[in-house]
Amino acid sequence: MPSPYTLRLDEIDGSKVALCGGKGASLGELVHVGMRVPKGFVVTRPAFDTFMAMADPNGQVARWLADVDTGKIPVAEAAQAIVELLSSATIPAEISSAIIAGVNYLDVLSVSVRSSATCEDGTANAWAGQLDTFLDVAPENIESQVLACWLSIFRAPALAYGAAHGYGAGQFGVAVVVQEMISSEVSGIGFSVHPVTQEPDLRLIEACFGLGEAIVSGKIMPDQYVVRRGAQEIVESTRGKQRQGLFLEHGQPEPQWRELGERGGEPKMSGEQVLEYAMLLDRIEDHYGMPMDTEWALTDDTFHLLQARPITTLAQEYRDPIVDHSEPWMPFVRRPLSLLEASIISHWLDSRHAGEDFGFHCDRFLSIQDAAGMTTMFPPKVSFEAVLDHIRQLDRTDRNQLIAFLERGREIYRRGFERIERGEGFSNLDEAIEHFIEVGRYTTSLPASTLIALEQGHIDDPRVRELAEELRSHSLYPRFLSRLIEPIVKDLADRLGFSEPDRAPELVTWRELHQNSINRETLENRLEQVIAGRLFVYQMLGDEERVDFVTETGYLLMREMGQRQIIPPDDPDRIAGQAAWPGVHRGRARVVLTSEPDGIELNDGEVLVSIQSNPNLMPLLRHAGAIVTDDGGVACHAGIICRELKIPTIIGTGRATSAIHDGDLVEVDATQQLVRILERARIG
Repeated sequence: MPSPYTLRLDEIDGSKVALCGGKGASLGELVHVGMRVPKGFVVTRPAFDTFMAMADPNGQVARWLADVDTGKIPVAEAAQAIVELLSSATIPAEISSAIIAGVNYLDVLSVSVRSSATCEDGTANAWAGQLDTFLDVAPENIESQVLACWLSIFRAPALAYGAAHGYGAGQFGVAVVVQEMISSEVSGIGFSVHPVTQEPDLRLIEACFGLGEAIVSGKIMPDQYVVRRGAQEIVESTRGKQRQGLFLEHGQPEPQWRELGERGGEPKMSGEQVLEYAMLLDRIEDHYGMPMDTEWALTDDTFHLLQARPITTLAQEYRDPIVDHSEPWMPFVRRPLSLLEASIISHWLDSRHAGEDFGFHCDRFLSIQDAAGMTTMFPPKVSFEAVLDHIRQLDRTDRNQLIAFLERGREIYRRGFERIERGEGFSNLDEAIEHFIEVGRYTTSLPASTLIALEQGHIDDPRVRELAEELRSHSLYPRFLSRLIEPIVKDLADRLGFSEPDRAPELVTWRELHQNSINRETLENRLEQVIAGRLFVYQMLGDEERVDFVTETGYLLMREMGQRQIIPPDDPDRIAGQAAWPGVHRGRARVVLTSEPDGIELNDGEVLVSIQSNPNLMPLLRHAGAIVTDDGGVACHAGIICRELKIPTIIGTGRATSAIHDGDLVEVDATQQLVRILERARIG
C-alpha cells in the first residue's frame, strides 16, 4: 500500500504524530511492542492538506479562523461557513485510490473510522471526543466518513476546544484511522494512574456491555475497578447500573442502543479479567514511560487495544510524597484560612494547650488550601475520635465540668470582644498568640466538637447544646486575628524589608515567627509562588513543621477524603455523585437537557447541569463554573475535558436534572463528591 496518503499501522511508530496524528501514531507504537491491535491503516495528514488545498484554493478557511482568533466572528458562525464550503468538495482521485487500496488490504466486512488530530493525544491536550468517530462502517462508505472526520475539526465544539487550549488558525490538521471493527460484548477504558486522586500505584478500569463508545459518550454509568500496582489487588469495585448498551446490529447502518434490563446490573468483567488488563496497563505505562489512558475491547476472552494516549491532567507533583501518611487523617472543617492562621490552629490543638482540658493530644495536623482559597483541616483520626470520647465521658461522669468549659468560652468571648472594641493590643507576638490560642480552644474547637458529639447521638443534653450552639453562632477568632495579631506580623515583615508586608500572613507560620527563623528571602520566594497560583500544604508533625507550595491540591484532598460519600436518596437537597475533577464552586444552576447547545448561552460562573457530559457541550463548558451530570463515568470524553479545564465536575448522580431547577443556587463540592441545593429559584 505504498502511498504518501496512507500507511499501515505496522508501518507507523510513536514518532509519526505529525504524519498520522496522536491516535494513529500511538496505535502503530502498540503494534510494534506486540500488543493485540485490530488491523488497520491511517489516512495521513498530507491527504488532509491536499484536500484542503483543492477545496479552498483561496485560503478562505484560514481567514475565517483568524477572525475567530481575534473575536471578529463567533465560533459557531465560522464553523457553519467552513463546513458549508468544504462539504461541497470531493476527495482528489489519488487520495481516493489510496483509500481503496487500504480497504482491499484490510479485506473485512466493516471498519471503524476515527479522527486522529495531529495535536491530539499528546502530553498536553487529549482532544477527547471533539472529533468524529464512525463505527461499523461498510467498505463502500469509508471515503465519505473520512471526509466527515476531516470536517469535524472545523465544527464548533472542536474550534472552541482548540481556542480554550491556545491553538490558533492553521495549527492543527487531521489524519484518519481506519481499522477492522471489533464487535465486542464488553468494552472499556483503563488509566494506568487514577485520573482523579492521581495515586501512582492505583489503576482505574471502567467497563460496560457493548461498545466502549457508550462510556466515552457519557451516556451510561460503567462498572469501575481500582487495582493496586504490583500487588495485583482489586482494592475497590463499583457496579454501574447500565440501562442501555451500544451494539452492532446486522443490517443497520450504525450501532444501535439496546435496553439491557436486569442484565445491566451484572458485573461486566471477572476478577481475573480485571487483573489481566491491569497487567497490560503496567506494560503500556512502562513502555511509554508515562501514565496512559487506554481504550479496549474484549472478545472471546481476548483483549484488543483500541487506543493509548498520555493522561494530560496530572499535577506536576502527583508522584511526590507531599502528605505524611504515617497515620490516617480525618477531614474536619473547611474555612478561608491563611497559612499563618492554619499554623496557629494546629498549635491550639496540641497536647500542651488542649491535653489537660479536652483530652486532645493532637501533635500532628494537616491543612490543605484549595483553588477557591479555602483551607481544609485534618487532625489525626485517632485524635479526633479521642476528643469526642473525652466529651462523651465528661457528659456522663462530670457534666458540671463540661458546662464550666463552655461557660468559660462565653466569658473568653466577652472579654476578647471588649478588648477588640477598645483596640487594646499586646506587647509582643507571643503574648498575642497565647491569648488567641485560648480564644480558639474555648470559643471554637470545644463547642464545635461538642456539637459533633451531640449530632452523632452520643449526648442528649439541652443545656450543653444551648451553650455550644450559642458559641458557634458567632466567631471571635477571625476578628482577633485581623485586628490584634496580623498587624504585628505585618510590622515584623516590614522591618525585614519584605516588599509586600500586608501579604505576610499568607506566607509565614506561627512557629517560624516564634523561632525567629523567617527572613526576607523566604518571604519573597513564597510570594512569587503564591502569585504564580501555587497553594499551600501545611503539616505539623510533632516537632517538625512542613510547608509546601504546590501547583494543585484538588487531588490531594480527594486522596484524604477517602471513599465516595453516600447520601440517603430521601434528601432532596443533597445529591451524591462521582468527582471527575475536584474543587468547590457556588453558582446558579443552568439545566440543559439537550446535547446540541445551539442557541443556548451560559453566563460565566453558572453551574451546567445536564443528563450527560457530551463533548458537544464544549462551547458551554468554557463558561461553566462547575458541571453536574446524571450519567457518565470518570473516563467519559467530557470528564477528560473538564479535568483539562480544571472545572469542578460531578458525574453519575442519576438525578441531578430532576432534582435541580434552572436558577437554583447550588454548591458543587466535588471534593466531597456532593451537590448541595442552597436556595431554590423563585418561580413566576
